Amino acid sequence: MSNRYISVILPVYNAESYIERAVQSILSQTFRDFELICIDDGSSDSSLDILKQFDDPRIRLYTRENRGLIATLNEGLSHARYRYIARMDADDISLPERFEKQLQLMDRYRLGVVGCSYEYIDKADQPVGVRKLSSVPFLNSWLLEFGSSFCHPSVIFDRDILGPNLRYAIECRSYEDYELWLRLRSAGIRMANTPEILFKYRILDSSVSRTMADLQSSGSATVLSKYSKFLTSIDDCHYMLFGRKSGSSTRWALYKNLRLSFLAFRHCGLFRALFVFVYLLR
Repeated sequence: MSNRYISVILPVYNAESYIERAVQSILSQTFRDFELICIDDGSSDSSLDILKQFDDPRIRLYTRENRGLIATLNEGLSHARYRYIARMDADDISLPERFEKQLQLMDRYRLGVVGCSYEYIDKADQPVGVRKLSSVPFLNSWLLEFGSSFCHPSVIFDRDILGPNLRYAIECRSYEDYELWLRLRSAGIRMANTPEILFKYRILDSSVSRTMADLQSSGSATVLSKYSKFLTSIDDCHYMLFGRKSGSSTRWALYKNLRLSFLAFRHCGLFRALFVFVYLLR
């Protein structure tokens, strides 16, 4: 079996408005050697019927009762046949050269994870913004102290490099990707993004509920305190992730920035400290 094949994991839940375009964007890739694992997570709309209309031998379709995203992702990993694992979401769009460009970067620098820069689109496929992500592995590693430096549904994993670390923590609902990046960094995995925009990430009106937002912020701070080399306080982690944008007084913010930069200096050295200080001033 060739190790140049990709297993694409596509969870689907009530995505009837977008699933056809998402699947078609994968089938239209310039890199043709892949399997597309579609898992219908108990949809109550016509998503499953739309998926059944595709006639392509590369599609493997599973359906069952609703279990949630993390369980679906881990199930997809268990079904995957190949060394390379790509993520995709049911309401997003992959540009044709996504897989080809990501594998090229992965091979060139022996990376365990490769994402890409991306464009934000609205429900009508209209562009509403762009996010350029770093293609330098150590910068992606350092940026994780300030939040995710990857677009989760745009990444490709190398299972040979990641080994047993390639799994999602079931208890990390709504921040499972951030926990994964931090855990992989802790294991010494090199990760980067392509500088090219190869993905369209859809922003919908249905925002995360307040309960989920609170869970995401508290959970993200907790896992950062677990995996950071210089942050151990939950309060400090929350400030790094969210608090610096809260509009606190200039004097208090400067004190926090200096203290956190000093912690980075003590545990990681001068260059990391300067990076933290400059980034916190943004």
